[in-house]
Amino acid sequence: MVKIIRETQYEKMMEKVVEPGLAAMREEIDMPLSSGGTLHCEIYNRFDAKKAVVMLHGYTESAEKLREMAWYFVSSGFSVFAMDHRGHGKSVREVEDWSVTHVNRFADYLRDLEEFMDKIVHPRMGDMPLYLFAHSMGGALGAFALIEHPLWFRRAVLNAPMIAPVTAPLPRRAAKLMGSVFCLLGRGKERAFVGKPFDPAREKFETSFDTSRARFEYYQKKRCARKELQNCSPTYSWVREAAGVTEPLLARAHTIRTPFMLCQAMQDTIVGLKEQEAFVKRAHEGRLERFDSKHELYCAHDAVLGEYVSKVMAYLNEEDKAK
Repeated sequence: MVKIIRETQYEKMMEKVVEPGLAAMREEIDMPLSSGGTLHCEIYNRFDAKKAVVMLHGYTESAEKLREMAWYFVSSGFSVFAMDHRGHGKSVREVEDWSVTHVNRFADYLRDLEEFMDKIVHPRMGDMPLYLFAHSMGGALGAFALIEHPLWFRRAVLNAPMIAPVTAPLPRRAAKLMGSVFCLLGRGKERAFVGKPFDPAREKFETSFDTSRARFEYYQKKRCARKELQNCSPTYSWVREAAGVTEPLLARAHTIRTPFMLCQAMQDTIVGLKEQEAFVKRAHEGRLERFDSKHELYCAHDAVLGEYVSKVMAYLNEEDKAK
């Protein structure tokens, strides 16, 4: 069983144990994309690993934010492959403002993932079993990957996936229409009216998507110090594309053959819970697990995080126990 890092010693353990341990095995690659620019990749390769997991972060996040989870995976015998999605972290960006998150088409995320798998993951792993851990926006991308590439992964964990983004104050269809109109007016790369520039004073633990103050503050320090981690606003194009994932995901959920566990955050205000449940019901081998947490389950307080990490690892290791 993996022992989680306790909040009372969180910063010390991350700085003295986790970060140095991961750094010792980390390989960083800026992978050229066929569409131009590069995709920043992080690889944690255990020399004795017999399996690997691909990690996909969420909107305005980075592979670096998932390093605590990467540590748990490595400690459980996995090699880990992670990347910064386009418009995030150290990967290619199409807007000058580092606080703005842009994508032309959601399909661009899938195309980048396909290149990541073809150029980085598959050549290194060969026939070794691959698994998926995908959060929020990355969870929507992961769901599309399960639909389009049924043979990639043995099992998947979709973590608070963005099957349906909450687009308040507008209904989702109205948000998609608004984004489409601004794109037609040539303003698709502009910050959407709901967003504001990065301001640390506005980002407080109490209004965050975390229930662990220690985990929130640790990554927030990194965000304040480094502009590539300061995404906080969508463009009109991103709004249009995010609001457009729900219908195709629900319509094609029944085609998924890869077993997956959807981890639902019961206090989630960012993505729709009913749509997540509908997605699981329509899939052939979907499992729903509920946790008393806000959106970022991997930044939950210790009591929930311990249960959550245990269930994630147990689910991905069920195949091994059955053999």
